[in-house]
Amino acid sequence: MRGRGGRESLFARTTEQWLPVPLVERKAEMPADSDTWPQKQPQAATRWTRSTRDPPLGLRSLTGQVTLSMAGGAGFSGRLRGHFRAGAQRGPPRGRLSFLRVSEVHFMRAICCVLSLLAALALSTAQQVRAEETLATGLDPEALARSVTIYRDAYGMPHIDGPTDDAVLFGFGYCQAEDYFWQLEDSYVMGLGRYAELHGKQFLSKDMRNRAFEIPQRSKADYAKLDPQPRRAGAAFAEGVNYYLKTHPETKPRLLERIEPWYLLAFARAATLELVGGHVHVSTSEVPNEYPKRQLEEEVEEASGSNAWAIAPSKTRSGNAMLVINPHQPYYGYGQFYEAHLRSGAGWNFTGAAFFGTPLPVIGHNEYCGWGMTTNEPNVGSSWIETFDDPDEPLNYRYGDGYRRAVEWTDTIQVRVGRRMEDVDCTFRKTHHGPIVKKLGDNKYVSAQIARLYEAVLSRQSIRMIYSKNVNEFRDAMSMLQLPLFNVIYADKQGDIFYVYNGIVPKRDTEFDWEKPVDGSDPRTEWQGIHPFEDLPQVLNPSSGYIQNCNSTPYTTADDSGPAIGDYPAYMVEDRFDDKRRAKMSRWLLREANDLTFDKLEKLAFDTHVYWALTEFPRFERKFGRLQESDPGLAAQVEPYLKHLLDWDCIGTLESTQATLCVAWYEELYGFGYPAETLKPRFVSNEAEQFKALITAAKKLNAMFGDWKVPYGEVNRLQRHADVADFYKIPFSDSQPSLPSAGMPGPPGVVFTMYFTPSIYLPPIKLMKKHYAVVGTSYMCIVEFGDRIQSKSLLQYGASGDPQSPHFFDQAKLLSERKMKDNYIYWDDVEENAKRVYHPGPEKLSTAGAGN
Repeated sequence: MRGRGGRESLFARTTEQWLPVPLVERKAEMPADSDTWPQKQPQAATRWTRSTRDPPLGLRSLTGQVTLSMAGGAGFSGRLRGHFRAGAQRGPPRGRLSFLRVSEVHFMRAICCVLSLLAALALSTAQQVRAEETLATGLDPEALARSVTIYRDAYGMPHIDGPTDDAVLFGFGYCQAEDYFWQLEDSYVMGLGRYAELHGKQFLSKDMRNRAFEIPQRSKADYAKLDPQPRRAGAAFAEGVNYYLKTHPETKPRLLERIEPWYLLAFARAATLELVGGHVHVSTSEVPNEYPKRQLEEEVEEASGSNAWAIAPSKTRSGNAMLVINPHQPYYGYGQFYEAHLRSGAGWNFTGAAFFGTPLPVIGHNEYCGWGMTTNEPNVGSSWIETFDDPDEPLNYRYGDGYRRAVEWTDTIQVRVGRRMEDVDCTFRKTHHGPIVKKLGDNKYVSAQIARLYEAVLSRQSIRMIYSKNVNEFRDAMSMLQLPLFNVIYADKQGDIFYVYNGIVPKRDTEFDWEKPVDGSDPRTEWQGIHPFEDLPQVLNPSSGYIQNCNSTPYTTADDSGPAIGDYPAYMVEDRFDDKRRAKMSRWLLREANDLTFDKLEKLAFDTHVYWALTEFPRFERKFGRLQESDPGLAAQVEPYLKHLLDWDCIGTLESTQATLCVAWYEELYGFGYPAETLKPRFVSNEAEQFKALITAAKKLNAMFGDWKVPYGEVNRLQRHADVADFYKIPFSDSQPSLPSAGMPGPPGVVFTMYFTPSIYLPPIKLMKKHYAVVGTSYMCIVEFGDRIQSKSLLQYGASGDPQSPHFFDQAKLLSERKMKDNYIYWDDVEENAKRVYHPGPEKLSTAGAGN
């Protein structure tokens, strides 16, 4: 395409993500010595401007007068200006300096006077800052620090005790910063739309999506208008983080010298965009993006899921309800979990997990009840086709019988390029439906929005959930609808188990297909409010005696008593036909689990039965009989491999060579990650090709490891590296220590889920034969709700992000052995098992245990 100005419009490469990116014109090549810029740009790639003289190019029209204004389908335009920030290239200004001659004594006296004045000024400034902090938030950090006591157990997990909720949240922020400030800061930088400023141009599109939805500016303005409870909670948490930075100057922030409370709101909204961006139904095959997601990143996102089970008293030996919480999250980046135990004099006593940077746990349990969550797919957002066809007013778009006027604005995103910073000047546009995210044609664009993106505040709901003591109180808390999505699975001390397919789902006219962009000019496509909690699919105490969800349809949560598919609008449950093998395996295990004990529950949570092998290997045995008749030569090649697999109980172990071959064959047939539960087209109805895939899998194993019979634990490993956000920069190495893992990919239908990097054999650049875990079982917790609760938990690596800490990798040994640690909820247990007790601040005074 060419605009009227004669410049060529470039289409960026496509990606499996609906976010927009800018089009920019290439004015000059980047310097040849830049190690971060490709020396050759693909013809279809976005071009970067390298000019300090040209004015920024804005979106002046939609008619092609300015080619860079959406003409390439980016949804907005931008130009990269190559000017550097002040001081990035130049030293101090040069010039002549004249010095006064003074004696050495006078000089030292002058220095002392200056230092004294500076010290007094610093003291005065520090006192003023503390006074301003106290005045602004009503919180006194020093007083809060004195009131909070932190108990660390043998695995370094913090148990935080304070007289008030404010004190506990202050302590929670302090502990997150103490254990992993790098990741905490990383989360907030992502929330502020400044991720490319830290990590480079491959994350520019993430920042642009953030800015298109106005996350930073809206969050800063909205925080001041919040009701007192969430505003105070955010302030207390932020003060805890800042107090850690103040008292530990050795911790050097990369970008954020101080955490503002509104950063928490920005991060929550940015995380919502990451979670539900795919639910606005912009065609992922056509969305331009200069930096398409790389294969590993896509597979990690697809693999992120969860398991959650609630088991009724009728199936347990003790007659108590039980709960399994098992999210599958990335092991690097913002989606990691942090575990803590919070006790407040106001009534909290809750142990659970939160994402780094969030002020309250989102999953876990108190002394009465608990819950887990798994990702679901309600249609919580929509997209609209907008028509800009007014020749006199380019910002006018059709609506009803007339026009409405779009809003347009510019923003600048800084991008790290090697050791330099570059500015990307972007122009964004929005209609009353939401920001423009894509171009369809000469005058048609797509806008998108997510329900209550700017209104929902999870901490409002989380506090009520944490205080819940029974299923009625919990359902009342859930009915606030401050959580954008997630299946929620609940159990309690009274023996109730409960499930809800949660989501903030707009009501819509069912005459339209809401899985595609709808006509934005038709007023009938407006949302008609939000479905109340009572409208959502849910089940209480099914007669089957269990509830499970493994990122699957709500209509198979149990064997009976579940919600019925015909009772809900199709747009509400978009995963209504998705019954994953993990869910089928979970139902099989729970159906057979009677007289269940707490120890047996722990074993079930780590179960490695392979559903695909259990159900398909008998079929392959019959297929092989036909192959022997139709193609004896091929059957002879297949026989040793298939015989090895058939001589297996279909349970993965560290020692199992069949498990290694099984996964390798499965991935040849189905691919990696989700939705890899459907055969690749070339294998459908072609039994010979299916068996050839087994031969291929075995040959690949033999080429890589010298034998096709390789123990699973020798190939699949746990190895941790600190302070890495980009999956492609994790320095996994076969020469560094690692531990074996029996976790297996989820698509074959394995409960103990884990996904690994592939082998890389590119001599002499990279040699990495073993596979290293990057996503899967992360925080895990099992609970029995008796008169005195039993609880065990686990983090995949450990409680600390410091490689020098004994808690950097200590829980990985438990994970390797498929065990969990004791999780203390009663304070007498906490005090008895504390290894270190201290208050926030520079002095960590131990009053219990070994003091380490």
